[in-house]
Amino acid sequence: MKNEANFKQKIYKLFLDLESKEKAIKTSEKINCLFYRRLCLCMSDYGIEIYDTSTDIYRPLTKAEMKLLLEIGIDDFCNNLVISSSWERIKNNRESMQLAIAKNNLKEKEYHYKIASEEIKILKDFLDINKI
Repeated sequence: MKNEANFKQKIYKLFLDLESKEKAIKTSEKINCLFYRRLCLCMSDYGIEIYDTSTDIYRPLTKAEMKLLLEIGIDDFCNNLVISSSWERIKNNRESMQLAIAKNNLKEKEYHYKIASEEIKILKDFLDINKI
């Protein structure tokens, strides 16, 4: 537990450095959260929490993810987060689309196909594929 708190303090210092360079966005004085790319750092009376905002529901980073963030740097970690989150959404929507095909549900199939296609476009733009 103390090790996790130590990771959070180091990440907090990274966010403060980003804020001083005007790269991280502070929401307000009352809420006391900093946002940078797909990460959110929230400070409260209970401590510091770091969230992955790349999904619909913010999820706290695991201890392993915090360790990786400190090892490879915040920008590389955010890049990995974009790629892994996009890949997971594509995979999940592919499986849902296959179930819709099996059920012969055209509306659901098109819905999941559209989401997966949009996610592929986001991933292509991020990875700079097919750009001249």
